[in-house]
Order: sequence, then structure tokens, then C-alpha cells
Amino acid sequence: MSVSATIQPDTHARSALNARLVRIAAVAGIPVEAFFSEPTSVAHAGLIELIRLWDAAPTETVRAEILAGTRAVVAGAADRTR
Repeated sequence: MSVSATIQPDTHARSALNARLVRIAAVAGIPVEAFFSEPTSVAHAGLIELIRLWDAAPTETVRAEILAGTRAVVAGAADRTR
């Protein structure tokens, strides 16, 4: 299934959604089509899981905790590679 068949920019909301998905894909370094297929790698599967966990967070406070925890893990990993 192609992205153009899935997200038609017929409305402002759809156009905004499409633009956001394109930005997320660019940051993740994957094609937009990857969001509409089965994960092809462990990293891709992990990204999808992170997005689902973020979406499942019940409050902005929980999302802030997810972000803080992720930043701490990444900072710790960067420190270990030096």
C-alpha cells in the first residue's frame, strides 16, 4: 500500500498529518512507507514500539518522564563510548 493511497491530502488535517509523518520518517532515517509495512529490522521495530509507548502515555507528565529517561540512556551510552 502506498502512502499516497493511505494519506490523501484532501483536507488541512490530512496535509498536516502527512507533513508530520514525513518529518518523523526523515528524523528516523526511514522511508514513510516503512510505517505501513512490517518492521524490517530490530531498530525499525524498536522505533515503532517507542512511538506506540509514547502514544499510550496517559499524561504529559508521563511523556516528559519517557523523554527524560530516553535522554539519560542516550547520554550514558555516549559517555561509555568515549
